[in-house]
Amino acid sequence: MKKRLLPFCFLAVTASAQQTIHSVSNGAATNPFIWDCLCFPTTDDIIYVDHQVTMDVDWAITSGGKIEVSAGASLVQDVSRQLLVDGAGSQLVIIGTAGFTDIAFTNGASGSNTGQFSVDRGLYFASGTTFTNSTTISGIDSLLTEGTFTNSGNFYAGNFLNTGTFTNTGHIAADSMGNTGTFNANGGYLTIATFGSTGTFNMANNGFMDVSGNWYNAGDFTIANGLSVFVGGNAYTGDTLGGSALLTNNGAMAVTGDFASSDDVNGSGDICVGNDSYNVGVISGTLDFCDATGSDFDLNLGTIAGTVTYCTSGCSLGITEETTTVSVYPNPASTLLTVAGNTAFETARFYTTAGSLVKEITLSGNAIDLLGMPKGLYLIELDGTQVEKSTVRVIVE
Repeated sequence: MKKRLLPFCFLAVTASAQQTIHSVSNGAATNPFIWDCLCFPTTDDIIYVDHQVTMDVDWAITSGGKIEVSAGASLVQDVSRQLLVDGAGSQLVIIGTAGFTDIAFTNGASGSNTGQFSVDRGLYFASGTTFTNSTTISGIDSLLTEGTFTNSGNFYAGNFLNTGTFTNTGHIAADSMGNTGTFNANGGYLTIATFGSTGTFNMANNGFMDVSGNWYNAGDFTIANGLSVFVGGNAYTGDTLGGSALLTNNGAMAVTGDFASSDDVNGSGDICVGNDSYNVGVISGTLDFCDATGSDFDLNLGTIAGTVTYCTSGCSLGITEETTTVSVYPNPASTLLTVAGNTAFETARFYTTAGSLVKEITLSGNAIDLLGMPKGLYLIELDGTQVEKSTVRVIVE
């Protein structure tokens, strides 16, 4: 007879071989009468949750076992519960709704989410594990990925660290994000409070990064043509521990605060800096650099190639968010944006994060039509003869 998950499970009637088990009614997971086997499933069974099942016990999936939560069904904890998915072939598949306090994938396990997945505290993917998310994961306090994670949906985390291989075409929001592995930002957008990377970070195809605080690179960071990084605080690229850092910018980088480099910066894009700028490294390529306080670097103790230009593309960080009671919704938005409770604004001007005017719209009422606006991050300046000018940051998706 197989080892049971918990001591009370010895009371359940089970078979000695792996079973395929379906739920037959709503109820608690420890109630054998909700399963068609009239048993408590063991850790290596193939389990299909087809009803509203309450996870009233910590659970494990091992030895090629599987839990699949069907469309319209749910597997949700009653109180604080943990789930372990362990071993090659072991799987968690969420098509319906699932929610736990902590969950870990280890030793080659895998999972996927095309439904609604919530994690109250910790979500961990060990080396060798794989996971795909195409819808929404919510409520994560801490996320650590050492395996392979592919995201085309949305997830929100307090602290997010990638040490494995992460590929993103969706939306990631985090209070802090760190990368020591390989992060492929192949689309979508990242909205982060603070960011740091010592690994490889590639922005390609489409999308953007919005960092409201400080940005740090001690690895290899690439911004492809047409893509942008906005930094609301300070930006630093360099390795203070004796390694080498590289920032390749073929798109646009706008830094509201200070910009400093102690290693290599190259590319064919634009760098716009709102405050002080320092270089003790090597600046090369056909970059156009513009410091709003004086065009070129405030302090240069390094090397700057003769192919680097200054302010030929323009640099206007004067369009900044102001402290205001004005709000807009939804944000992100795709077709229509509403100014909450205010119909007095007459004009909406869309600016890139570097300050370039993209579009000006005459308003009628409090609705802003986003039809034809490319995806991206914009600062929208709202103006009117009877109201004070206000600026809000909006994501168009």
